Amino acid sequence: MEEGQNISIFPLRLVWAFDEWSGHFPAQTAFAVPKKNFPLAVDRNRVKRQMREVYRKNKTLLYALLKQRNRQAIFMLIYAGKVKPAYLELEEKFHRILHQLEERL
Repeated sequence: MEEGQNISIFPLRLVWAFDEWSGHFPAQTAFAVPKKNFPLAVDRNRVKRQMREVYRKNKTLLYALLKQRNRQAIFMLIYAGKVKPAYLELEEKFHRILHQLEERL
């Protein structure tokens, strides 16, 4: 496995490490919202649900990119903001992160 890298576009941060292709899913993804920023679990869970939905809708782009490069990756998507996000804002930032990821591959 390679050294981890990251991309930050506030309020999202994507941390990843690549591995050689093993034939399973091209990406494993985890989502995190710091307790420091959202003390109530209900708020953290809502933000994580929104991030998972954004990922679910756009993972085909990510999978295609990884398959094209014959790579498998482990991702962690972290929400660093202190205010509850709007869904459209998360989606727009995630698209920007995907474009930067594509440039770095």
